[in-house]
Amino acid sequence: MKSIYKLWVLAAGVLALASCSKEDLNDVSVIKDHPQNTTAFDKWLDVNYMQPYNIRLKYRLEDGETNFTYTLVPAETGNSIKLSRIILHTWLQAYDEVAGKSFTCRLAPKVIQFVGSVAWQTDNSAIMGQAEDGMKITLFGVNQLKMTRSFLNANYFQSMHHEFTHIMTQSKNYDPDFQKISEGKYEPAEWYTSGHNTETYALQKGFISCYAMSEYNEDFAEMLAFYLIYTQAEWDAKMKTADAAYVEGSGKKPSEIIGQKLSMVRSYMLSAWDIDIQKLRTVVQRRMDEVVDGTVKVDEL
Repeated sequence: MKSIYKLWVLAAGVLALASCSKEDLNDVSVIKDHPQNTTAFDKWLDVNYMQPYNIRLKYRLEDGETNFTYTLVPAETGNSIKLSRIILHTWLQAYDEVAGKSFTCRLAPKVIQFVGSVAWQTDNSAIMGQAEDGMKITLFGVNQLKMTRSFLNANYFQSMHHEFTHIMTQSKNYDPDFQKISEGKYEPAEWYTSGHNTETYALQKGFISCYAMSEYNEDFAEMLAFYLIYTQAEWDAKMKTADAAYVEGSGKKPSEIIGQKLSMVRSYMLSAWDIDIQKLRTVVQRRMDEVVDGTVKVDEL
């Protein structure tokens, strides 16, 4: 009886399989594609980012381009238009003007992602920018965009110049003697902790920022980034703060240490890329002024 039962089950299975194999399948996929309508802004991005620089600027919140570890919202289209125009004028075209478009095209990251909200971390700190291997930059907080020099530099362009410096130094190495200037003074585990994470503390240790204290590659990138965004008056004020607690006869002044680093950054940029950082700084700041004072209309396509 057991054998007959097994044969009956087997036969039923074969019939079921045969029945399935003869079933007509619908050639229409159940997975529906929802293509985005091409807007005037999309066309503008194609002409001004994709065609000249091979950069995909993404302002829609795409799953594949977004870290959903954070609670995020999409970027508003109006602010995305403004920020994309600001980046084009004050960053990409600034390097075009000084170093040539071929330089910018070769080294600029290939994806720029906008996110409407900031990325809040568990310690209640907010991330405004992230970079991935020189290929992608994500800018957060687009919905809180403010048309002031301080907001734009602190939240976007300091990070963008910093990451662009990394791309350059990864392509062509800088003088390893830079590492010796603050050798033994880097604080990789403490730079962000209480008492160490103030600008005054960093400046008086011979670093242009707290993050510069983390290690020498970050120190190099921070030097160029802050030099480009600070006006001369702002730079001079930082150097005054750096030397405020200096004791005569105790070694180099902090401002001299920072100046030594800046000199090596200047030499690297000139020898490796034929870029005069004083000229680049002048161009970057002129273009930022043109955005902030309304000379360049960033809310129009």
